[in-house]
Amino acid sequence: MRRFWLVVLLGMILAPGWAAALTMPPGAPVGAVTRIRGEASAELAGSTRMLAQDAAIEMGDRLKTGPGARLEVRFLDGTTLTLGEKADFTIDELSVGDAKGTELFTRVSGAIRLLGGSIARMADHKVEIAGNAGTIGIRGTEVWGGTIKPGSLLDVFLIEGAVEVRSPGGTVVLDKPGLGTSITAPGGAPETPDQWRPALRDRALATVSFEAP
Repeated sequence: MRRFWLVVLLGMILAPGWAAALTMPPGAPVGAVTRIRGEASAELAGSTRMLAQDAAIEMGDRLKTGPGARLEVRFLDGTTLTLGEKADFTIDELSVGDAKGTELFTRVSGAIRLLGGSIARMADHKVEIAGNAGTIGIRGTEVWGGTIKPGSLLDVFLIEGAVEVRSPGGTVVLDKPGLGTSITAPGGAPETPDQWRPALRDRALATVSFEAP
């Protein structure tokens, strides 16, 4: 069954002319571990499995990493996700067709770096990372998210492309590399975007770097 869904999704991504989007069912393979350091696991339907290099990532997986760990996952559309230590991240939905696609995730904790794949480049797409403090909407981009500033509930900075950061208090758009924003209060609006200092960007990226301690 896993191999069946892998072949179906790859065929839809590569073959033109498919207008409707296929939503992947729970347990279907949607990616694989491309790099791992330390301990990481995936929880699905009450079962937990430890992850290793090349391990399959399945629809609905709740990914968790241990202290000092790093986990890189490549999804079938080319989206690349990197998790830092003590991360808690769930794959909520993945659907893809010839002209539209959806990738929905939930981040509970930990730093993330996401590089959008073919779904994020479609004219009709929805790629979002939801969380308690706010939601990051991806527009064919590369973005970092986590907490790096004292007192922040969510910090986001743009590496390339554009992202929308939303909360009950408002919405801001990051559309130039290096721009960042923060949410500092429950339900509060994201701060006005500003250029992050190189030192701050380096600290953020170190949280998802396989070379950093």
